[in-house]
Amino acid sequence: MVRHVVFTLIFMVAIIGGQGHSLRAQPATSLDSSKQIIVRVDGASCPFCAFGLEKRLGKIKGVNDVKLEMKEGKVIVTLDKGASVSEEALREAVDQAGFTPREIMYPGAR
Repeated sequence: MVRHVVFTLIFMVAIIGGQGHSLRAQPATSLDSSKQIIVRVDGASCPFCAFGLEKRLGKIKGVNDVKLEMKEGKVIVTLDKGASVSEEALREAVDQAGFTPREIMYPGAR
């Protein structure tokens, strides 16, 4: 019975993660006031493993939200207002989660 409950919970997390929904609470401020970074990632095809990627990136200081879009092979990282994160920290977190970091883009940066 316990195994069934654990399996069901893991399955639900995998389904939610596979749809690109973040499990973290949404910020009270609008996304317009926060900086977003897009990280291209290779190997993010398993929803359960992708959850680990979101969790790892979410631990970086200054990260407010992480959303994985598996079909596009990208992770959208939203930072706290005024926060900054180094590319090295992003690449290291992606690598530690077992994925290959590629291009890092800053939409809206001038």
